[in-house]
Amino acid sequence: MTHVTVPDTVRTVVRVDGHVVAVLGAGRHRLPRVGWPRAARTRDVRHVDVRQRVLLLAGQELATVDVPGVRVTAAFRVRVQDPVAFLDVATDPFDDVRLAAQVALRDAVARRTLEELTTRRPDLAADLVAAVTRPAAAVGVEVLDGDLRDVSPPGEVRRALLGLVTARTEGLAALERARGETAALRALANGARVLADHPGLLQLRTAQVVGAAGGTVVLRGDQGVTSGTDPVG
Repeated sequence: MTHVTVPDTVRTVVRVDGHVVAVLGAGRHRLPRVGWPRAARTRDVRHVDVRQRVLLLAGQELATVDVPGVRVTAAFRVRVQDPVAFLDVATDPFDDVRLAAQVALRDAVARRTLEELTTRRPDLAADLVAAVTRPAAAVGVEVLDGDLRDVSPPGEVRRALLGLVTARTEGLAALERARGETAALRALANGARVLADHPGLLQLRTAQVVGAAGGTVVLRGDQGVTSGTDPVG
């Protein structure tokens, strides 16, 4: 009597005379009998790895609505869901899923602008997963999720975008400088108005400035403030 031990990461498909008789999960299993005489019947046991794997679409050069030649990299996490379909439907099921993903990516990018492609990646990823799910299931593969990892416009567009960002940054800096200068002038005008309305404050301020500079302040009644510099002797 024949037994087989199946690990957690594997599903085992058992056939007798070409017909599937069992799909075994993790554990130790007794294989079905093939009957008598043995030479008249055949038993086939095949193992399928059901661990997750990544399908990477690297450097796909695609055209958006407004920019041609955008290089896009996308990735999908997949795993075998139906071991029988995985073995029977296609000679290389993951290649079939990769092709479906490439077509879905091309169509999704073609419907979007470059700005949408860079600012709304989660929406694009959800659309890609929805588009790939059905063709993947046909070959026994489940699409767990997808991700748009890189979007790189052509060099000319990158340089133009850099120039736009630089000009915008310089404009904001100039605007902030102008706001600072306006605020300073407004403060000076307010100060001059206060001093004009209160002459005593002007005298006090003059005395403070001259005193800080090491000069001499002479108060002469109604004639105001006379200042000078202490002689060095």
